[in-house]
Amino acid sequence: MLLNRAARARPRQPAPCASIAHRGPDTSGHMNLEGPDWQAALYFRRLAVVDLDPRSDQPFGSRRRGVLVYNGEIYNVPHLRDLLRKRHVRFTTEGDTEVLYELLLQPDAPRLLDEVDGMFAFALLLPDGELRYGRDRLGIKPLYAASDPSGRLVALASEIEPLRAAGLAGDVDPVAVAQGAMFLWTPPPRTGWQRVRAVPAGTVLSRRAPEYDEASCRWSSGAVAAVEDIGAAVRASVARQVRADVAVGLLLSGGLDSTWLGVELAREGFTGPAFAARPHRAAAGTEPFEDDAPYAARVADRLDLPLTWVDLDIDVLRRIPELVAVMEVPFGDPAALALLQLSRAARGRATVLLSGLGVEELFLGYERYQAVLLLQRLPAWARPALGATTSVPSPRRFRGRAAKFGRLLQLGARDWSWATQAYYSGREWASLSPLVGLDAVTERHREVAGAVLDAGGTPLAALAECDRRLFLPGLNLLYGDRASMRASVELRVPFLGEPVVAAALGAVAEDQLSLGDGKARFRAAAVASGVPDFVARRPKTGFGAPVRSLLREHGGQLWSEVRRSPLFDDVFDRRTADRIVAEHVQGRHDRGLAVFGLLCAAVWWDRNAAGGAGRSAEALAGYQASAVG
Repeated sequence: MLLNRAARARPRQPAPCASIAHRGPDTSGHMNLEGPDWQAALYFRRLAVVDLDPRSDQPFGSRRRGVLVYNGEIYNVPHLRDLLRKRHVRFTTEGDTEVLYELLLQPDAPRLLDEVDGMFAFALLLPDGELRYGRDRLGIKPLYAASDPSGRLVALASEIEPLRAAGLAGDVDPVAVAQGAMFLWTPPPRTGWQRVRAVPAGTVLSRRAPEYDEASCRWSSGAVAAVEDIGAAVRASVARQVRADVAVGLLLSGGLDSTWLGVELAREGFTGPAFAARPHRAAAGTEPFEDDAPYAARVADRLDLPLTWVDLDIDVLRRIPELVAVMEVPFGDPAALALLQLSRAARGRATVLLSGLGVEELFLGYERYQAVLLLQRLPAWARPALGATTSVPSPRRFRGRAAKFGRLLQLGARDWSWATQAYYSGREWASLSPLVGLDAVTERHREVAGAVLDAGGTPLAALAECDRRLFLPGLNLLYGDRASMRASVELRVPFLGEPVVAAALGAVAEDQLSLGDGKARFRAAAVASGVPDFVARRPKTGFGAPVRSLLREHGGQLWSEVRRSPLFDDVFDRRTADRIVAEHVQGRHDRGLAVFGLLCAAVWWDRNAAGGAGRSAEALAGYQASAVG
């Protein structure tokens, strides 16, 4: 959506949605609207999933009542439709777009939004020029706002490229680039461009014509009604999200979360397809990951699901330029590449994929939660003294964790939320980034965590809130959306449906886990629901790309080119970066993901600040890796 000056300038330029045709290959739409002192242009691309009839195409509505553009799915449409029919609303389609449209036009729309179970990002333009726009509770669907130098809103989009193509993004944001290197993702609302911000998750904002300057909040997602039975909540959410008018598939890793999805889908009569990943080349013993493939095969056999194997290209270094282009924001998590390959492989057989994303954040499954739980049980006076114990030799795969825990012992509770996710200590960061200080990079974490602590919450609750508001939308949901939609596939996340969110947020953080057993409450419910024990008790794993091994073998060669990037003149200190890379390549310290983040940051800077593909992208895309392992 473009407003005022941007809207007037558009007709002489390419259609804004051309660069994001992958988000909606089925149909497109466009409508120009104007009033006495305002103008707007609405553009839309549709991936048809529910109600394939053209009557549900967008922009949806009328000039007399208002016009909606909307991205996502509403899962409890029958309930909402009945509610609106009792208010004498008549429907002309079978789709969720019309349901959301009519709901937003109700005088008590903010209250009704609390009853919506779905993922959504929308913009509704009313006849008087008022603009209302917002996102779902957790930010599953993306929405970006571009403002002019005075702060007036000029455009909204589902991705950043249309805003850049229209010249609305402004200069690059060095703080966001620094955050991408520190965390491997960019905490919202930063995006990498100074005039583009992510719209806050769980809000609906309103701006009025003709200035569109000050935003007022019409809806903010509040507390949920507690639900005790996690199993019933999961069953309800899966039953809602498996419904579609196109083929639905399952991403199956053989882990706890995806297996539980498979169990519930089998109860719903789901017969596939299911997709599982396996490495294209053997990488056994090179990385601290357990192979998912045998577990996925056992689960598929037990549930009688036809399984399609997708061979992953584990040489993620040469795919960094693609990762940077797809993700748009400064980003460095190679897991996005795995999902991109899975989505592309699935596209011919399924338009919707169900994924287990989101459980770790809602039910506290990451190791960092156990670390903070332990820290908050230790007396404050004892923490610094215990830091010395982390120097005791330990197996190589645990040394990084021990060193990070030692750093936490030296910090206060307000710093634990960012420090558990950082790839650099404060001292290292001061050396690497003299221009973008630690306070700027960690500002959002400290702000969110500080609000919880100041209100009397525990450090664990502060970390959980940071992860829900920053890490979940800034990393996992972002790459979930970008990677799947790049392949024109809709990714659904049933564990983030409203019934499951209520089951998670209805309990205090400390009740979700125990020392040595992350997401203990969720795990117990999964076993009670039929998840086999061989899955429930297996170690937690992730995308097993051998980043560390690849960088030890090829990092020196690649770094000789990447270090020439202007990033190491403009933002980071080249000599410090040289030392960090050398530590890893020479095997003195495991800095694999930190180095991977520097490579991604260099490609991002060359592409977006230096105005071209750059030597970094050419060096990475052009090299040939030998077999790993």
